[in-house]
Order: sequence, then structure tokens, then C-alpha cells
Amino acid sequence: MSRTTTLGHEARGARRPAYFIAKTRKPAPRSAEVSFHYPSAWSAPLNPLAGEMEVRAEAWLRERGVIRDAADAEKFSQLAAGECATWPFPAADAERSELLTKFLALRIFYDEAIGETDEAGRERVCDAVAGRPSTCPEGDVYLRCWWELGRACAGRMSPDWLERHARRFADWLRSVREEARATEQFRKSGRYPSAARHLERRRLNIGMMPNLDFLEYQMGRELPESMLCDADLRQLCWLASETVAIVNDAYGYAKDRRLRECNLVSCLEQEFQVSLEEAFRWAADMHNARVRAVRLLEDKLRNKSYDRGLLEAWLQGLRNLTHGLARWHATAPRYSSVHEVAEGRLLRLRIRDF
Repeated sequence: MSRTTTLGHEARGARRPAYFIAKTRKPAPRSAEVSFHYPSAWSAPLNPLAGEMEVRAEAWLRERGVIRDAADAEKFSQLAAGECATWPFPAADAERSELLTKFLALRIFYDEAIGETDEAGRERVCDAVAGRPSTCPEGDVYLRCWWELGRACAGRMSPDWLERHARRFADWLRSVREEARATEQFRKSGRYPSAARHLERRRLNIGMMPNLDFLEYQMGRELPESMLCDADLRQLCWLASETVAIVNDAYGYAKDRRLRECNLVSCLEQEFQVSLEEAFRWAADMHNARVRAVRLLEDKLRNKSYDRGLLEAWLQGLRNLTHGLARWHATAPRYSSVHEVAEGRLLRLRIRDF
């Protein structure tokens, strides 16, 4: 099934490919606001462990040598690490919440250090994520930290889960490298990639696929292979990844603009020669269409002969994960909810339930 068929959209106009939402030429509303919509059932309250988990994660990163100076400490303070893990995984107990907070915070720090790691080093990291070897390997602080978290996962999850998680982590590593090359090319040429190519990369390097494994870790139950291989469930995962990527680019627009990095809003603005405000609205429409498509795929999965209790628990976890990451983006200091789209005109981004 193509993405166009799944989303139920047809292209209008020769310059707009079919995988985007057709835009009409209505004037922008006076209200300078863009909303990312979610069903109210996707929302969950912030886990009360958030503050404690952030303290534990910071202490761990300091003890392991990841946070080394004032700049690193400032970077951590901008993460809102407790909310980053406990909003998306509200049902995790204290032990699992602590590991999730450490994992997500470490990955954000590691994201900037990947360029210093060669291919052999990346393979060792993926082994460490899978909990191999049985004793702590020699290497840099990141390798040792990934191994520590991998061994903790190995105590709860099956070898098949660990291998899948390591494969998805390896895919994420490769995608981050590809994004770095795309950014380098943009900085040289001044031309953003097409919005389609950018989103194709972002749905991988946003890191949602390894996050999805943690839905099973949170539940303490693993999905059977038949469910993992289901085409509708796989499409559901990719759509969820894209919704998170779109939200990340929208809230990260100012940061990406300052650092001269690729961003979906900028790609849309340049490729289709629309205003910055319309590019933001277009991105929000793309997000909202994918949320609607996720709900349709959920119904298709319910009509199949899977363990209904397991499926519903996983689907609710996915809803909380997607919505929780959106809430985190809306509140974390590293992102911005308000952007200047024209002289004297501000655009506010909102997360809204329906």
C-alpha cells in the first residue's frame, strides 16, 4: 500500500507531489496560531517520577563522564530529561523510568559525538546496546554507558528483542550520519533537500524506531513475530515516526535555523515558494493527516486475530508515546513554541486534543 493510498490524499497542482496534503489558496486566518491535533485518548498525565528520574539521570551522566563541564550541564538543563522520558512512557515503574530517562538523555548527547566514531566503533556500540559482551568493554564513556543500559535491558527482555533493538539502533546511527552529510551539502549550496527526501531521513533519525521497542519494555510483554511483521502495524510505526519528526522540526525551527541545519518547514518554504507561515501550517496539516491515518490503521489491526489485550496495551502505549513527545517538545527549553514568521508577526505552536 502506498503512502498516498494510506493517507487518502490526491495531489493538486503540478508542483505538489502526491505524498503531501493539497493546499487551497485560502488566506491565512488572522490568528497567528498553528495546532497539532491529537485525540484526547492519546493524552496521559506526566508521570510523578519525572523530577526524580531527571536527578538520577544527571547524576549518572556526571559519574560516567558524559557531563564534564558547564556547557554539558547547560545542555542537560535544556533537555527537560525527566519529561522527555516519563511523558512518553507514563506507565513505566521507577526502575524502567530510570533506564528510559538515562537512555534518551544519553542518546541526545551521543547524537553530537557520532561523527567522531568510525564504523568499527559504531558496531561495538550496537553490540553494547544489545548487552554484549558479558563484561564491560574497553572504550570511551559512551560505549560503556550503552553497554550498561544494554545489560540492564538484557535482564528483562528476550535475546530476540535485544537483537531487534540493536538493529534499529544501528539504523538510527546510519541515518544520523546521512543527515549530517545532507546538512553539510546544504551549508555548501544553500539549497535544502526536497521535503519528501528530508522527511524520509527524519523518520529514521528522529529515533522513534528504538523508542517503539521500549513500549514492550514498559509493558513487560513482547509482541509476537507475526504482529511485528504485520504490514499495517509497520505502516503504523512509520506514520507515528513521521508525526514525531514533524513536531520536532516545527518546534526546533529556530534552533535549526540558527545552526543552519535542515528542517521540514524550511524545505517546504524553499521547495514550494510559500511563505514561512504557510510552510508551518502545511507541516501541521501533514502531521494531523498522519494522526488520522494512525487511527484508521488501529481499526484495521483490531479486526485481525491478534491477542486483543496485548494489542490494545501496545496501541495505548504508542498513543502515549507520540502525544507525550509532542508535549515534551512544547515545554522543553531547547525548543520554541513561538516563531517570528514575518516582521512583527509571531506564530504560536500548540498541542491540542480533540
